[in-house]
Amino acid sequence: MEQSIKKILLEQTHFKIPSDTIGVDIGQSLTKISYLKDNEIILKIGETNFKEIEEFLDENKSKFNKINFTGGKAYKLYKKYSNSINTNLINEFEANIRGLEFLYEHYKKKALPPSLIVTIGTGTSLVLKRDKIEHLGGSAMGGGFFMGLINSLFIGSSMGYEKAINLAKKGDRFRVDLKVGDIYDIKDERIDKIFREFTAASFGKISNRNDINSIKKEDIISSIIGVIGENLGTIATLMAENYNIKNIVFCGGFLLENKLIKQILSLLCKIKRKKAIFLKNSEYCGAMGALIL
Repeated sequence: MEQSIKKILLEQTHFKIPSDTIGVDIGQSLTKISYLKDNEIILKIGETNFKEIEEFLDENKSKFNKINFTGGKAYKLYKKYSNSINTNLINEFEANIRGLEFLYEHYKKKALPPSLIVTIGTGTSLVLKRDKIEHLGGSAMGGGFFMGLINSLFIGSSMGYEKAINLAKKGDRFRVDLKVGDIYDIKDERIDKIFREFTAASFGKISNRNDINSIKKEDIISSIIGVIGENLGTIATLMAENYNIKNIVFCGGFLLENKLIKQILSLLCKIKRKKAIFLKNSEYCGAMGALIL
């Protein structure tokens, strides 16, 4: 499988990392793999392609005694490889939390506190981590919505995720989005400066008088990220308030190189007096959790 590879040097930890196991997190869009080699945790990520995943596993399974699968698309390969090697099929919420617990300890040097875990992948899940794990719900907004909408708007442009994110970095969403401050008169004192900067309507500056070809792709893509970030941030902060949770951990593949959505989520958490947490390599938390469990 075509992969991006990262490594984590294993330091002193209370987590038992098995050397004979491989963790495989197969999602709708991305597949993540994790295993231990020479005191380093090897992390691999690539697009979900069953043929390529099978080729990788067939080439490497002789090095391991067990494959732990997780993720929504994992069942097919779990059943296939259970005939030739010891396999487990692990609940993805449990795997994500376990992986995040390891990453938090590794980078922060302390245990992960009670938190709301918001995993933004193809879709988005919200899981409460306290003494026990509770799945609270989710949203259809995420990377799947992002790429589906972009490919619908820009038919024939061969727009992949990396290209879309790079374009968004050059964009200005407020050339197409309507701010509260665009509606209220500058002298109107009923609203303060912060509220003026809020989005009143995504795509609100686009009308039937606009020439669609004059609107820059990068502004449209930036606006779509804004739609996703503001909606997920609002859902997450309200959920955290409802359960009296201060910490919100954001993770998942849609955060990859996506500085804009991190800024939006951080701002919404700050306004609501919540602590936004972004951990390095958190897109691998499911695979890492599968490795450890």
